[in-house]
Amino acid sequence: MKKNKAFTLIELIAVLVILAILALIVTPLVMNIIKKARISADKRSIDAYGRSVEIAIANYLLETGTFPTSINELTIEYSGDDVVCSTTQLNSDSSVYLTGCRVAGRNVDYAYGTDKSPTYTAYSIGDEVTYNGVDYYVIKDSGASEESVTMLKATPLTVAEVTEYYGSTYNTSGYGGIAYYRKDGECTNSSDSNCKTDYAESDIKKVIDAWANDNINTSDLASDLTGYNVRLITINELKEIGYDGSPTSKEGCDYCILKNDNIPQWIFGNFYDYWTMTLNYSYRIWCVRHDGDISSYVVNDSGYQMYGNGVYGNHGHVVRPVITILKSSISN
Repeated sequence: MKKNKAFTLIELIAVLVILAILALIVTPLVMNIIKKARISADKRSIDAYGRSVEIAIANYLLETGTFPTSINELTIEYSGDDVVCSTTQLNSDSSVYLTGCRVAGRNVDYAYGTDKSPTYTAYSIGDEVTYNGVDYYVIKDSGASEESVTMLKATPLTVAEVTEYYGSTYNTSGYGGIAYYRKDGECTNSSDSNCKTDYAESDIKKVIDAWANDNINTSDLASDLTGYNVRLITINELKEIGYDGSPTSKEGCDYCILKNDNIPQWIFGNFYDYWTMTLNYSYRIWCVRHDGDISSYVVNDSGYQMYGNGVYGNHGHVVRPVITILKSSISN
């Protein structure tokens, strides 16, 4: 009679070891396949969502005739897994750029479309640039993502220019020539209704506007946070350039913001003082002095005039325009 032969314990253990080894080898491979399939599916979800956004842009253009400024304006028809992207850029050619996306709560290292945001020249404070044949110094620029740049004219307007743009010979020794004063008749003291400290009503604005009409192309102008894309420099801008003190007294100046070693030479001139666009101390008018300090003058002091008797003579108080223009209009 023939007997059945059974597996020995050693044979069973060997089989289990082989199965365990196979599991160790196969499981990561299977899990990786599953992971890749999920990532591929997530990428397809982002692609489908991106195409849905682009269709929504096209529909928006057909319905309104204008380009959307935000994805929130669009009606997106998409029924796949939930897609949320940290960057959703609507390009001017009606395409979309998506990056930093999550699909159903999962982070996906994938970008849809192409980043077509414009880039611009990045200027630093103090860079010398030329616009319409006139030299300027950069006083504010946000970098390659910023389309506009704010610049200070390298030299002030001359006496002849101020006279030309004012429309008559400007009073250089009395209230009519003082900073923001507007002389409708006489300006005898700070309570006189003819005396103004508001830039919008000042004689200096009249001069700067007339100068801009001859020297600035309207199409080149960019928006400005102050509301004036051709104007005077502000105290805040001077502080950003490096002035960091509080008003203090010094000889010849009741209130002065003293310059430090970081203030560049181009911000002031040795032979003239120039007016700023004051945003505080409404009862005083500020200017950058010929020695680099910033001075504040009482508004009813008739000793400080628009300009001196020479080209910039006797440290006369002159006009030095600031402009905010598109970078594409700069020649260098």
